[in-house]
Amino acid sequence: MPYHAAVRTTQSHLPSPSCTRPLRKARTMGLRLFGMSMLALLLSACGGSEGNEATPPEPCSGLKGRTFGEGIVDEATSSNGECKVNGSIRTDLRFQIHLPDTWNKKLVFGGGGGWDGMILPFTYSPSTSGGYVLVFSNGGHESDAAVPPFDASFALNNPQAREDFAYLSSHATLLVARDIVRAHYGEAPARSYFEGCSNGGREALMQATHFPEDYDAIVSRAPAYDFTSLLLAFLNNAKQVRHTAGGALDVVKLRLLSNAVLQACDALDGLEDGIVSDPARCTFDPAALRCAPGTEGSDCLTDAQMDTVATVYSPYVLNNGTTLYPGWGPGGESNADGWPMWLGTSATTPMAGQHVLAEGLVKYWLMEEPDYDVSTFVPEEHLDRIAAASAMLDATPDLAAFFAAGRKLILAHGTTDWAISYKSSIDYFEEVSGAVGGAAVRDASMEFFLQPGVQHCQGGDGPDVIDLLEAADRWVEAGERPSAQGLIAEKRDGGGEPTLRRPLCPYPTFPQYKGSGDPASADSFSCVAP
Repeated sequence: MPYHAAVRTTQSHLPSPSCTRPLRKARTMGLRLFGMSMLALLLSACGGSEGNEATPPEPCSGLKGRTFGEGIVDEATSSNGECKVNGSIRTDLRFQIHLPDTWNKKLVFGGGGGWDGMILPFTYSPSTSGGYVLVFSNGGHESDAAVPPFDASFALNNPQAREDFAYLSSHATLLVARDIVRAHYGEAPARSYFEGCSNGGREALMQATHFPEDYDAIVSRAPAYDFTSLLLAFLNNAKQVRHTAGGALDVVKLRLLSNAVLQACDALDGLEDGIVSDPARCTFDPAALRCAPGTEGSDCLTDAQMDTVATVYSPYVLNNGTTLYPGWGPGGESNADGWPMWLGTSATTPMAGQHVLAEGLVKYWLMEEPDYDVSTFVPEEHLDRIAAASAMLDATPDLAAFFAAGRKLILAHGTTDWAISYKSSIDYFEEVSGAVGGAAVRDASMEFFLQPGVQHCQGGDGPDVIDLLEAADRWVEAGERPSAQGLIAEKRDGGGEPTLRRPLCPYPTFPQYKGSGDPASADSFSCVAP
């Protein structure tokens, strides 16, 4: 059993602020002091039908300086067809809300990335520009402006910032955002959604487990749901790449590796197009690339380089036999935003993304020593610390309460993601089945899509543009499952025009070429089982 899964089988949920608390507080103070209008406001925060009663709208300029629950609005400016609000909660938790002049009566919370520490006003679904209120936060802390979101120093001796980053900041921000929406438009959102990728995908799943009634539907892309295990796997990779003599792969060797993967697996879907559509059938063995004993060249991999490839591709297993992480699958190694960015391409390359993120976990969360030498960290010697971090940071697969509330979840992951392995999302999807009472229960409220050839959140050689928020909205509003909507993913050029279109297939199916037709057209492919 994976380490993070073993931890989650014994941990209980962290305390989740409940909508019953303000009601209990209201009763202790006397409902007569609050009046019926305050009671309606409290119920609206819980998602009750009373929350949609109209109140007089407040113009954008009138929001500045006002307090909404725990939040205060520092700025409110109107331009480009929207009212943009910036504010703070508990000083370090900052938020930004975009209130469109033409509102569709729906709200979308956009997740962050890395260690957060900055407001990233970015969403992945094109439909978010179509009248949604957009909400963002910094995850509960401000990071060094030179390195966000790679700065984890906020976690040192700061329990509130840890709790905010782990699971609480999005919920606290949502409560304030709902009040601001009500004040500005005179009514609460009819629908609320969450969409995030990477750590934002983890944040999405944390909201589903800790606050199952906050969102009507959630879109989680490439989630770092097993955050602790992931970053320790990062550290394991970094030690091999950076601290093993001759272990690094330069651009030439990465291209050699990537081309070998395509030669072995590209045509399995019926078309050689630079995309491995069905990674489950790709049994690529890099052994054929090993240099002859005592030789080295641009057309082969040395023993040290072979060890690096094996480290990255293989599951990360502790000395006690516990599998910490499933490893990465072959494909996309030479993409500029792939292996080079996340793992580094040479011994002289500045610390790659995986290494920096892992350093933050070890120094500031696990060991609480800013000067700690992470190269000396041995996970087996600190299992208690790792378990404690996992209990707070990692999303559990127990979505039973979320599904019981009638909520919907879409999970998606690119197959050439060199930041977070798509294999981890497969593991999560399977774990959800066991946690909620079987695949039938899971599949009634959750769908999972692999995105062939897509890098981390976006990029790569595969079609990386897909509007999963619109699919989630249709599922909620019309009861139409995403897999029945004929979803099409696109690759677009610099001008936004599609150059490649493929059907988005529900796991475990994949897009198979029909044998004829335009390879750039989605009509030339069908979703088939492995």
